[in-house]
Amino acid sequence: QAISFPTTTCTSCSAMGERKLGLGILGAARNVPFTVLQPLRANADLAARVNIVGLASLEKSEAESFAKEWGIAKAYSSFDELLADPAIDAVYNVLPVAVRCHWTVRAIMAGKHVLSETPSVLNGREALVAQRAAEDAGKVLLEGTHPTCHPVTKRVRQMIMEGKIGTLEHIDLDMPVGHSVQGKMVCSKTGALMGVGVHGVAIVRALAGEEPTVVSAVAQQSTENKDIDAAMSCNLKFPSGAGAHIGCSIVPTMGKAPTKFCISGSDGVIRVQEWFTGQGKSSNEIALEQFAESGEQWVERVDNPVNRDTFYFQLMTFVDEVFEQERGQNMGMPWAYHSKGPVDSVRNVALIDSIFRKAGMKPRDTATLPPAPYDHIGKSKL
Repeated sequence: QAISFPTTTCTSCSAMGERKLGLGILGAARNVPFTVLQPLRANADLAARVNIVGLASLEKSEAESFAKEWGIAKAYSSFDELLADPAIDAVYNVLPVAVRCHWTVRAIMAGKHVLSETPSVLNGREALVAQRAAEDAGKVLLEGTHPTCHPVTKRVRQMIMEGKIGTLEHIDLDMPVGHSVQGKMVCSKTGALMGVGVHGVAIVRALAGEEPTVVSAVAQQSTENKDIDAAMSCNLKFPSGAGAHIGCSIVPTMGKAPTKFCISGSDGVIRVQEWFTGQGKSSNEIALEQFAESGEQWVERVDNPVNRDTFYFQLMTFVDEVFEQERGQNMGMPWAYHSKGPVDSVRNVALIDSIFRKAGMKPRDTATLPPAPYDHIGKSKL
């Protein structure tokens, strides 16, 4: 039985007289066309709210080359030049993860809101100082865990809360490298948990609505670098008693396997597969099997246009957050967020650190210190 669940947009999306958010891109990562440019070009409602002002890379010649290739109006000679441009209200940080936290803090200190590529930081301590910088400056900071912005993820959470499967018992999520928008080369450097599993951790936390502890974790080390996990499998436990399993991999043989999750409850099961790939490849179907009474099976389809993938919803969420907070009195404060904020990123990365430790691996060390005074917590250096 098919049920249509229409997507909705914030009322502010069509607000009359709303200015466009001036967005600058920090870095010339290869994912920029499909994480930012394609959603803008394919969706007039998003394009009416965002203006890509320009792009900065390590070298101006590189920035000019990519700006020309991608149809971006301006190329900056340095990151600092971009941050000094008053036409830029916010930045999308796609710089390498080793310097990502540093430049996120620099951007915030320059008076810019920040949407950061995942992982936004290397460890929980970096996430905490980025949060503090955003609060001090009164700026919006969001991490790009885009699958959590998708209507399918939100609908599944709603179904759990409605008791469609009774009491939540277990969430099983498998994510191969095919999901990662960073590409195999980048994932091979960051590892499975940081490159792919960061989204798995965010999804499981969003679906359960609770903060889990790590019961067990097993890492498969990369043959090229023993400090990099080629695959990670972990088991989590929530305060309610429910459990979760996350499996993520950058092993090439797993590249074409579908991303899927299964949520089991006392009275039913929810199954979803490939709901955020986008580009017309997403299923957008939620299969519900209820054990009670006649044991009915339902298929609920989220009525989501092909051109609206997770990156569309991520950008729309970010723009909504900035404009909504501008209308309030507590911009950048934890209680001002209408969506997930930097507090969510802190919890996400802290859980990743715990998974690494449980698997017998060391959490990632800070590679580039953020600028003072955000280069330490208390008397302890990052």
